[in-house]
Formats: sequence, C-alpha cells, structure tokens
Amino acid sequence: MKYKYQFKNKDLGKAVEVIFGENNVEKIFNQQMKDETKTILITIKRPDGIKSTISIPKEEIERVRAYDPDNWNPHPQIIPPKDGIYIVCLGNGCLSIDSYSTQLNWSCFYKGDIVAFRPLNIEPPTKEELCE
Repeated sequence: MKYKYQFKNKDLGKAVEVIFGENNVEKIFNQQMKDETKTILITIKRPDGIKSTISIPKEEIERVRAYDPDNWNPHPQIIPPKDGIYIVCLGNGCLSIDSYSTQLNWSCFYKGDIVAFRPLNIEPPTKEELCE
C-alpha cells in the first residue's frame, strides 16, 4: 500500500499548495514528518525576491492511503486521479469495467456501488491482431 501526507483541513491544504507548490509541499512532508520536531516548516524563495516561510503543527497533517495504480484502491476513500477505464469491484463482489471522468464520475455504476478500483492496463487489440 502507498501512503501520503495531507492537511486535515482540505481548504488550508489547497491554499498552501497554490502558494508553495504541490510537489514542494509533498516533498517537505515526506522529509519532515519523520523527524522529531512538532512542526513542519514550508519555505519558498523565488528568483524575483519573494520569500516566505510558514510553520504548521504536525497534528494538522494526516497520513492517508494514496492512489496505487498497481493495486486495488478503496472507493470512495480514493478516487481515480484521471479519466480512464478501470476494473471495478462492486459491493456484491462482482468485477466489471467502467470508465471514469473527473467531470462526470463513473459512467455505468453509481459511485456507491463501487468498493474498489484499479486501472485497466491493457490495450484493445489492433485490426491486425483481430485478422490473424
């Protein structure tokens, strides 16, 4: 299983990621959550002279499961990160295929029916393969 750190307060997390950069914040969390300090320090030093540092108590950060393209992802705790075709496991234990759109959600099943998903990592056959 893969895990990531995120802000408990989602709005604060979005604001900090806009100001300091999502990749920068993720890198800092991964570095500093394991040390003995009680706070996370996030710093930005831009070439145009803008500098800023904020201190966030570690109790405002939580460790959660992250999307893992190589394993089943529990739904709705994790949602697909991009549009695509996924194998879905339904609440009754059946497996099916469904497409996901970040704008429209799942195309065939209600999101409440899906308990887990993983990407469908196969390509459809080419015309040449079908004619062999």
